[in-house]
Amino acid sequence: MTAAEGSNPRMKKRGFATLIRQGGILHVSTVGILAGGALGLAGCDSKYVASAKDEQMAKLQSRLDEIDAQKARLMSGEVANNFEIPGVGFYHAEARDFFPHPYGFQQDGRWYANGVWQDTPVAEARVAASRPTPEALKKVESALERERQVLAEADRAGASGTTTHHHHSGFGNALMMYWLLSGNRGSFVPGAGFQQAASQTGRWQQGVEQARQSVASHAAANPGYRRLVDQSRANGRPVTAGQSVRGGFGSGSGRISSGS
Repeated sequence: MTAAEGSNPRMKKRGFATLIRQGGILHVSTVGILAGGALGLAGCDSKYVASAKDEQMAKLQSRLDEIDAQKARLMSGEVANNFEIPGVGFYHAEARDFFPHPYGFQQDGRWYANGVWQDTPVAEARVAASRPTPEALKKVESALERERQVLAEADRAGASGTTTHHHHSGFGNALMMYWLLSGNRGSFVPGAGFQQAASQTGRWQQGVEQARQSVASHAAANPGYRRLVDQSRANGRPVTAGQSVRGGFGSGSGRISSGS
């Protein structure tokens, strides 16, 4: 650049315009890419705020993951220590039975283990998993029959167009109980409730897959949901409505609402 060019503002302006013209060093599309990148960087610090639907879907996903993780063990007839089967209770592997509180539960200065409250902290469970006693399996069968009736009533209400609250994970709960009873048929003789449930397992499995699809659809429509779940797994705390998570490159700013 000559001295005359450097002292002439019009020459400077014309020189930049030349750069962004077709054939110049910076084509218009390149400038657009740079501008878009700047906007993306500005949005990388955005936050996604969890909705009530996010909380609901995260709970459902957690239960589905739990079902997947425990399926093989339950089908073999065993239950992991402290595993909860809704409607039955928490399993204490040493006692081979279900109780209303987890193993090691603390309340008012006392600790609960194997169905007994004690005044000193309980030792870590020595048994990781075991087969329930026949009496404990009877509890499971009774709970399975109750769950079967609830699900059947929900199906009838749905067929008649009646509005009803439907708990998706009920299908999974019923399947888990059925798997456990099936895995213990060598030491436990199931009753009529189990036989009636056998004809419903296909429908329950279908319900689990529908629930899984609901979670996948919600995650696809709400990119921040996946980050909420990853954060929950990292810190061990459940997803709750109102909590936030940092956005990433290309994420939008503000709250992303989801339908109910």
